[in-house]
Amino acid sequence: MPRRFSSTRKPRGIFGDVAYIQLRGEPYQQQIQKDGVIIEIDTNQSLNVLANHTHYQDGLEEKIDVAKEHLSDLFERDGYYTIQKKIEQGNSLTFDEAFGLGVFVCAALNKPLHDALQMKLKNIMPLDTHLLQATTLLSAMSTKEAYIGLSAEEIAGMVAATIHLDTVARPAYRDPLIAFGGMGGDKGYPLNSHTTKLFSLSTMAAIALSVSNAVHKHHSYPNTSKVAGQSAIEAFGARSDFHTPEALSEVLHQSNLLMTSCHNTRTLHSLSHKLKGETVNHVIGPLAFTVSAETPVHAMIGVNEKVHPSVVVDALSILSEKGFQRYENSAVYCGTLVSADDDKMLDPGFMKHIVVLDEIAPPPYKTIASFLVGGENAGTYILSPEDFYDPRDLADFSPASLAIPNTYEAIMEANNSAIEGKDITRAKYLAMTVGLGIFVRRCLTDPNALDRKKKRVNREMLRKCTRHGLEALLSGKGKEQLDRYVSVTNKFAGKGGEYEFI
Repeated sequence: MPRRFSSTRKPRGIFGDVAYIQLRGEPYQQQIQKDGVIIEIDTNQSLNVLANHTHYQDGLEEKIDVAKEHLSDLFERDGYYTIQKKIEQGNSLTFDEAFGLGVFVCAALNKPLHDALQMKLKNIMPLDTHLLQATTLLSAMSTKEAYIGLSAEEIAGMVAATIHLDTVARPAYRDPLIAFGGMGGDKGYPLNSHTTKLFSLSTMAAIALSVSNAVHKHHSYPNTSKVAGQSAIEAFGARSDFHTPEALSEVLHQSNLLMTSCHNTRTLHSLSHKLKGETVNHVIGPLAFTVSAETPVHAMIGVNEKVHPSVVVDALSILSEKGFQRYENSAVYCGTLVSADDDKMLDPGFMKHIVVLDEIAPPPYKTIASFLVGGENAGTYILSPEDFYDPRDLADFSPASLAIPNTYEAIMEANNSAIEGKDITRAKYLAMTVGLGIFVRRCLTDPNALDRKKKRVNREMLRKCTRHGLEALLSGKGKEQLDRYVSVTNKFAGKGGEYEFI
């Protein structure tokens, strides 16, 4: 059978590998078959080709110069040792210190960035030592996250460094995008005497939302779970190996949806995948979207029990204020194990004991959500199932349909039945996330959308938005949108102009 190489060999003009760490084997390197031809895909080379088409290396000096006000710890003080000492003393980092930490880590993973910074960094060590130091910093921040908690300034600083200097493609879009990100690490629900996982909610919700709203989702292959966003969408036949900014723009223009991969667009996540364990990258990735700083973004971000939604909302506000990403009205949320009214749910210290997943909670459980409105933190709210549906609509909701074994096959079957609207419980549950996305995009500008005294959302508005989401699923429009996205991505993936392999 003939072969076509999408991105497994270096064409003339490629300046070399962007990432020091080359992820090998599936899913990072894989073969797919199209029209009787085997296509070999390599995420490492997709990153290289995309970086060439965006002239990433040529623009680094200017980007570093723009950000130099945030890099005094690396350029003028003791570099790594300045930041390490402050973390060891148990102190929180400022935005600039966290930005410097992010840049230092990325410079150990990103060859062009390392080369551009090498003569500027204080006390720079050989690359092997630099990588060890970078891993130490990420581990220290991960420990701080678990035992003390990350501040909004720390999260914003690390995210800003990642999108500004490590991300090789950030195309601009004039119209607002709903953008999904999730931290993962969910514990699952104790159903039927064992803990189960849910299906790929944010990925399926992004598809359904794009029926009527422009949507962006940035994700990756699984690291500590069975199925992640990128593997879920590719299982349907979609592709992620986009080699030009024009391809990214065309996919969004023609399908109203764009899903990008961290493996094809930056180097930061290669470290955690190489280590096969979570670092603090799971906090950075959900906020580090691959769109320009000027593109209006309505974020939909799921967090786990380690980071309170309100802290992330504050981080979004900081990123907007400093000009690294333009965040419009947004929501940050997590699902709990609480079904009855409980004032303790609003206590940040209590959250670690009741949060089980980085998604909207399924009935009968409640959701904790914080909102960014008009650039400011509008507070934290409790969302009950009745905020999404009339109790009569919940009468046929069967939690047993959500008791999905944590296997690839079971999760993918659930993804199919939800997006096709075949399983009413899964469709109704999926529509809750879709409804919240519509609510954030269309309703948060209304002063009546949130009751800030009672910490409740406008139930009538949210129910209406959820009905729109459910109608899209039950009418087949969600499945049609999925098929459209698969078709469009196959049209534009693997094409790199002068760098294309055929």
